[in-house]
Amino acid sequence: MKRFRLLVATTVVALSLTGSVEKAAATERPRPAEVTSLSVVSTSGRAEVVIAVDGSIDVRDFVLTSPARVVLDLKGARLVMPPRLYDKVSRGGINNVRLAQYKDDVVRVVIDLDTEHDYTVTRNAQGIHVSIRGGPAEFTAWHAAPPVEAEVTEVAEVLQPRRDMRPASERLAQNQQQSQQPRITVTYQDADIRDVLSAFAAFSGRTIVVGKGVSGTVTAEVRDQPWDVALRAILQSQGFAAQEEASGIISVDSYANIASQQALEPLATQIIPVNYARASSLVETIRNLLAKDCTGSQGAAPGAQTIASQGACITRGSVTADTATNRLVISDVPSRLQDILSYIQQLDVRTPQIAIKAKIIFVNRTDIEDIGISYDLGSGEQFFNRLVQRNDPATFRPIDTNGDGVPDATGGGTPFNSNTNVINIGGSALSAIANANQRVVQPALELVFSAAIGRFNLTTFLDALQEVRLADIQAEPSIVTLDNRRAEILVGEETPIRIIDAGSGAGGAGGQQIARATVTFKETGIILSVTPHVTNNRQILMTLHSERSNLQAAASDLGYTFQKQRADNQLLVGDGETAVIGGLTVTQVTVSKAGIPILVDLPLIGRLFGQTRRQEEKRDLLILVTPHIIDEGEQIGSPRGR
Repeated sequence: MKRFRLLVATTVVALSLTGSVEKAAATERPRPAEVTSLSVVSTSGRAEVVIAVDGSIDVRDFVLTSPARVVLDLKGARLVMPPRLYDKVSRGGINNVRLAQYKDDVVRVVIDLDTEHDYTVTRNAQGIHVSIRGGPAEFTAWHAAPPVEAEVTEVAEVLQPRRDMRPASERLAQNQQQSQQPRITVTYQDADIRDVLSAFAAFSGRTIVVGKGVSGTVTAEVRDQPWDVALRAILQSQGFAAQEEASGIISVDSYANIASQQALEPLATQIIPVNYARASSLVETIRNLLAKDCTGSQGAAPGAQTIASQGACITRGSVTADTATNRLVISDVPSRLQDILSYIQQLDVRTPQIAIKAKIIFVNRTDIEDIGISYDLGSGEQFFNRLVQRNDPATFRPIDTNGDGVPDATGGGTPFNSNTNVINIGGSALSAIANANQRVVQPALELVFSAAIGRFNLTTFLDALQEVRLADIQAEPSIVTLDNRRAEILVGEETPIRIIDAGSGAGGAGGQQIARATVTFKETGIILSVTPHVTNNRQILMTLHSERSNLQAAASDLGYTFQKQRADNQLLVGDGETAVIGGLTVTQVTVSKAGIPILVDLPLIGRLFGQTRRQEEKRDLLILVTPHIIDEGEQIGSPRGR
């Protein structure tokens, strides 16, 4: 027994000596300065970058070009604020401000300028001031600082028992990186847990209250770990938990005792405003986080309202949403309200907005080449009049052209009726016609050649046509929506479609069935429907439907047909990049040839005895999409990267 007490005393002394040595070393080493905030403000008609630094540092500044930048190295400083991204708003010639822990003891601040400007660097009690001259003086200030609740919940986040499903190595690495508490190195061998907690209280300077049910021995070896991380690991290995009270006192007890204390703790009500999310959408999530009483119905407080799904646990508190003010009214034990508030702050974040622009290009090109030759051969009264209209000589009448009373010309006459033409083929008479029904419709060139061959007239008609038709239709629908929210835009019309059902009508007069007609509406035009999602690396996953449709009269008795060009797909696109989500090319070539049999097939000269028509139609469809993430402070406009 004496040996055990001596070992415990030796362990406590070793812990005290270790803490004293580390505190002495910390006293000898200068405490690094901390960069706590960064602001861009307008002062005396110029832009000024204010860097708040808590401590003494050395400042070195220099200039870089292409693009223009001012760089400051703060030697002996440590970055304690998160490297928040600048909102990309130009202020007084400043386009961007970046900062990072360049080295272990150097914080680098980079100021991107729109062009080269004169600047000065000064120091005062508020920090470092970088004045940029020559830019616009009127702008809204920008400020970045650590969240206010970080200091309040730092110890609670470390000491409160939380369920974490990540690997142990990843959690330990994160704890070591986040915790800024003094580090401890100590070894325990069968030491009483109360003595261990007393040693941690002496080392940390905190008040630790131990519950009556806390007992046992500790065997552990801690090497260069933050004291809060080491304390939590030791307590978890013994089946105990620690929680921090509102006064800053740390209470150590078993999980069951902590739960029973919460079951007896009176309820408190707090109204929490919600900025970005809908308060009603958070009710179910927050209800699952409320304190529960699992000791049975007899130990339940009078305020118990909801029975949980697990066993006989009862949810003590309640949560409701006020839709008028978008606030949550939460009733719970005071020890849980702070945690619930931190959860709400993590859930109530600004939802990214995405501007999406689609481009639907439809090109229809038609090339027509048409050439044909027609013949008409006749003599005297023997001819066909379908190509050349000839008048009946018997119907001519005398005409006095000069007015002297003596007919000197003939005129008038009526064309021969093709139905009454009589063609006599005999002796040396001959009549013929070729390609009378193969004339080019609306030709661009009409060439008539007529020649007399003895008593016969040969008339040749040459028709030629070359036509190019080009239709270029472009539609550019654009829309802005929130992350994970479906948005749709329609630029077009709704066409009523009447559907007649002859078999479902009621009986009419005489027992006849009267058909029943119903009307439905069909949307046509430019339709863009998209559901975007922003990934962690600022890429955009989209489920997209893009359509261009129009109504045309049908050739049959059905009424109308709908012509559509659409694309339905999912794709991953970077911010501001343009992706081709659909493309289609249809080429149709039609060649027709008609003419005099045998002669039209002759090589080279065959085209003199017929008509050749070539029609080529090409339809191209291309659908492009360009998404862009709208950052905080950025004006909503057309997506970039077109």
